[in-house]
Amino acid sequence: MSIDESEDTSLFGKSTSTTGVDPDGVVGKAAASAHEKVDRAAASAQSAFDCAHDYLDKAVEAPRNVIRDNPVASVVLALAVGFLWGRLGASHD
Repeated sequence: MSIDESEDTSLFGKSTSTTGVDPDGVVGKAAASAHEKVDRAAASAQSAFDCAHDYLDKAVEAPRNVIRDNPVASVVLALAVGFLWGRLGASHD
């Protein structure tokens, strides 16, 4: 049994015979549509990642700016919080 040389046996190829796998290009069209949807989803995910990254950059930068603008107050506040935390966590034997 031999394969007819004029018939394309590849999965996505267009057959020249009437008994071909994909005579109307349906598989190719479906693949192109799926590829387009995956590209749109990837672009949407990239956009969401960029927004989250920008938000986190701003969230980290805000306290840093406050500490730079008020270094003495920041140190006093850190010492006070540490003192209170230590007092609350100390054992009362």
